[in-house]
Amino acid sequence: MTQSSPDKPPARPISAFTTRPAQFERAEAGEEARQTARDAFEAMARTGPVTPRRLAERLESQGLEPDDPRLKGTWAALGRAPDTPFDASTFCDCLPRDECHLVSRAVAGALVTGEFGPFRQRVYDLFHYASQETGGQVAAYIPELAKADPDAFALGGCTIDGQRLSIGLNEGDETREFCVQSVMKPINYAIALELLGEEVVHTYVGREPSGQSFNEITLDRLRRPHNPMINAGAIMTSALIRPTHDMNSRFDFVQRVWRSASGGEASSFDRATFESESHHADRNYALAYFMREHGGFPEEADLFTTMELYLRCCSIQTDVRRLAAVAATLANGGVNPVTERQVFQRETVKDVLSLMLSCGMYDFSGEYAFTVGLPAKSGVSGTMMIVVPGVVGLALYSPRLGAQGNPERGVEFSRQLVRSFPWHVYAPIVSDPNIGQ
Repeated sequence: MTQSSPDKPPARPISAFTTRPAQFERAEAGEEARQTARDAFEAMARTGPVTPRRLAERLESQGLEPDDPRLKGTWAALGRAPDTPFDASTFCDCLPRDECHLVSRAVAGALVTGEFGPFRQRVYDLFHYASQETGGQVAAYIPELAKADPDAFALGGCTIDGQRLSIGLNEGDETREFCVQSVMKPINYAIALELLGEEVVHTYVGREPSGQSFNEITLDRLRRPHNPMINAGAIMTSALIRPTHDMNSRFDFVQRVWRSASGGEASSFDRATFESESHHADRNYALAYFMREHGGFPEEADLFTTMELYLRCCSIQTDVRRLAAVAATLANGGVNPVTERQVFQRETVKDVLSLMLSCGMYDFSGEYAFTVGLPAKSGVSGTMMIVVPGVVGLALYSPRLGAQGNPERGVEFSRQLVRSFPWHVYAPIVSDPNIGQ
């Protein structure tokens, strides 16, 4: 770090914390749902009268928010007579049948994080620890990005059970919008896989780390971009997205995917950044011409419309809350945890996360995989998306970039994250005393 930092965040035991396979909520019917509601009532009744206010506070303490669409009926019921105690029968009657299971698990502390409060506090501690990192510089090669506040820092999180958290270091950081830049690359790759399948997509783009800068003018031995997480590869996956359709419909389609993955919250478009980047895109155009020279593009794809789509996608705007939901959709096997909508197929997610792990952090990817061991993708705007499969999606925004183009605070947060939680891909080998016996 570039200045002295406080002691590492104190360890707080989270004994209930477990990982589990990605899943989304199930609807229950008839007496099963009623019994689930009774169980929730009895669990709360052990510690006092069960009132709408107490139940609302319990749900919020578990990271379930009042705008959660899965609990629309429950929140509506809790808004009436907040301090009038329920009896068991009234409690069961007020909960919609298909919401009982989620309410019961939240009351029991049986969501993926266990008790959400200690988990959230630990993440906040790591955030504040990482905020002491002041190294790096704001990207200046795109004039519009150079206007970013270098001290901005924000974090969003969304678990596979739809528990949400967000925090900003400074006033306004928590809701600050930013362009996704290279964080669009996993999403465009996923869209291409959904449209065309793995075999077709990988005839046009490889899946090996390049070992070179993200905008290096180079191809692999089959004259393909090395992978979809570098500029050449992302230009190619953009070319594969409905190349015979007009530009507006192609971009609208990409934005609809972002909206679905964000939990139904629309992402905007920053035209100023798009125009600024378009006027300084010589290197990216050189990559496109180089690929066209080697016969890399599909016959239907036009170089100029491909470049426009690529640059538009880089200029999609979001915030850490919405981006965390995108990361959580990947963590949850392609199902958005808040809407329970299947956005991507599981096989698509497997491929996307594999390349995020090996190629997602520019030419720092090998070091990041070694020290952190989680799928991640960064962008030169200062954004970063981290996926913990089967657990949580995290998003950060900090415009100060290191030498390889990654947010310095995001990298430091990542390092501390896997020291606090057993989330490195190979952590079970270290922590399981039965391995090798």
